[in-house]
Amino acid sequence: MALVASAQAQDAAEETPPPAFPETEIFLFDYDASAEGDALSNGRNVTQRPGYDNQPYFTPGSATFLYARDDGTQTDIWEYDIASGTHRQITRTPESEFSPTPSPDDKTISMVFERNNSIWQIERSAPDAPTWALEAAGVPEPVGYFARNYASGDILYWSRYGFNVALTSAEKPAYHFISGHAVPATPHVIPGSAEISFVHRQTNEQVWIKAFDPETRAIRPLTPLVGTNANYTWTPDGAILQIEDGKVHRWREDGAGWAEVGDLSEPGITSANRIAVSPDGKRIAVVGLPGK
Repeated sequence: MALVASAQAQDAAEETPPPAFPETEIFLFDYDASAEGDALSNGRNVTQRPGYDNQPYFTPGSATFLYARDDGTQTDIWEYDIASGTHRQITRTPESEFSPTPSPDDKTISMVFERNNSIWQIERSAPDAPTWALEAAGVPEPVGYFARNYASGDILYWSRYGFNVALTSAEKPAYHFISGHAVPATPHVIPGSAEISFVHRQTNEQVWIKAFDPETRAIRPLTPLVGTNANYTWTPDGAILQIEDGKVHRWREDGAGWAEVGDLSEPGITSANRIAVSPDGKRIAVVGLPGK
C-alpha cells in the first residue's frame, strides 16, 4: 500500500506543472536619507499573497507604486496605493508585461511587453490599447530591461539575448550601440541629469555601474557593485542603493564608497534583491520573501 501511495503521489506531482513565476513579495519601508546607520524603519509586507509580485516603480507623486503581478500563467501591471493599502489592476492582456515605468505626468506607463518582447506603452485613460514605443525607432531587438527619459525621448535598453546595451528613441529612427558585456539589470536615468546608468562586466571581471551621456556618447565609471546582485536604484539626492546578502548598502559620489544602511534580516526578509525609491525620497520598496 505504501508503494502504491508513493507512486500515486509521484504521478500527481508530475501532472502538476511548475509555477510560471518565482514566489516574491514586495515590502515597503520608510527611508531616512540623512541617517548614517539604520536608514530603514516601519517595514511591512504590502503584497502578501501567493505568487509573483515584483519590479516595483513609484509613481511621480510617491503615493503609489506600479508592479508586475502574476495570475499563475502570465503577468499584468498593478498599482498599490500606500495610504489606503489597496491594489488595482491596470492592464488585462493575454501576454505578460514587466518593468512598468510611469511618465512624469503619470498619464503614460511604459513596459516590457511579451507581445513582441519589446517596449510598449499605455495611456492610463486607455489601458486596453497598448502601442509599440519603439515603432518610430524601428528597433526590433528583444528588450529585457530599459530606462526611458520622457523629456528627451531617449531610451537605453538591455538586449535580452545580446547582453549589450544600446540607445534608441521613442520619437525618431535611432540606434547607438553603447557596450557589450552588459549585465542583466534595469538601467536608470540618473536624477538631476540626462545621463543613464547601466551595469557592465569589464574584461578584468569587475562589475561596475557606469553612466552614459546620450549627448556626448561618453561613458564614465561610477562604482563597482558591492557583491554580485546587479539590481540597484538611485535616490533623489543622487545616491545609489543596492542589496547584497540581506543588507542595504548606499553609495554616494563623495569618495567614501559603500556603507551599510539597513539590515533586512531584522524584519525577517530573505532572498531580497530588487529595490526602488520613491521620488520624494521617503520610502523604499524591496522585493524578497518573508522569513519562516
